[in-house]
Amino acid sequence: MPSLTELIQVIAPDREEEPEDIFASAPGLIFPDDLLNHHGDAESTIVYKSRRFGDIELTVADPQGEDERQLFSHYLWNAGVKMAELVSGADDAGEAEGEEGGKGRKWSVKGQTVLELGAGVGLGGIVASLAGAKEVVISDYPAPVVLENARKNATKAIPQDLSHVYHIEGHEWGDFSTSFAESNKQHFTTILAADCLWMPHQHVNLIHSMLHFLTLNPTGRIFVLAGFHTGRAKLAAFFETAVEQSLMVEEIYEEDSDGARREWQPERDGGREDPTGRKRWLVIARLKRNEHEDG
Repeated sequence: MPSLTELIQVIAPDREEEPEDIFASAPGLIFPDDLLNHHGDAESTIVYKSRRFGDIELTVADPQGEDERQLFSHYLWNAGVKMAELVSGADDAGEAEGEEGGKGRKWSVKGQTVLELGAGVGLGGIVASLAGAKEVVISDYPAPVVLENARKNATKAIPQDLSHVYHIEGHEWGDFSTSFAESNKQHFTTILAADCLWMPHQHVNLIHSMLHFLTLNPTGRIFVLAGFHTGRAKLAAFFETAVEQSLMVEEIYEEDSDGARREWQPERDGGREDPTGRKRWLVIARLKRNEHEDG
């Protein structure tokens, strides 16, 4: 199985490299253990080499002002690449034992209504649309430059005969006053969230959005992936808060960029985890509603 970084090609713009461009790529060359965990800039094209759907070309938003830049939606992160692999069915880890024909695939979105939260470039929603989802909403913070970029990526990657499957929506986590939020309460059977856990002050709002949009049907699932580059404590705090807010963690584990797995631990090395080493790892989890909580 190829590593996550091998699934990504970044095509630089047709111009002479500036010194800062060379400097930005230097750490991965000078320090080979320093894994590149985000990809793209405002003038580059990212190619995700899907093993099921072929090359998918993406551009990233060019944020206007510090508020939009702080969203960090102008990159594709490795958690988003792994989400695409799982949702597409390209990853053997998605197959349940003893099932035939892929029906037991734990990460399948075929026939599902799917909401991607914090979509960034929109890769998760794009792949969900290609993988047979019945309906897909690609959502992010309602910043026009971010939403328009996601729309452009989806239009290019998704065939015209599937254009009815998906649409783009702005959604601020925890805000349910919009017509979109009001009309889609408990509507989605699958929710995707890749690298959305790095802001602890937004954890409750994110979880409330998950609970608001997730179906009451016990088959509903939330797929959560995140990199450890922002710190393990932030990720652990999210899952702790999720349980407090009526979600259950059905499965959770850690996986590195080459596909090696290990047990999830809220803390490693006494809280002194090597920052360079941890960049290689993702937490991968499936959540559902707490069956013992009232609807």
